[in-house]
Amino acid sequence: NPCQNPYVYADGHIAHKKCTKYKNRGRKDPGVIHAGDKVVKAFASIGWGWGGTWSGAKDYQHFSSSSG
Repeated sequence: NPCQNPYVYADGHIAHKKCTKYKNRGRKDPGVIHAGDKVVKAFASIGWGWGGTWSGAKDYQHFSSSSG
């Protein structure tokens, strides 16, 4: 869901302009991933990192076996 969990460039602009409201990570809309959520913890338990913790650009829908 790239809208609720957008790619945010280091300069702050959003990859999908119609999804700008989701740059506000305080939103509690369905599907919005937050630090400490079950999905973040589940991936962390197998050693995967979350794009929401990257420095510079953030990719809130991204999980990978490297922390970024």
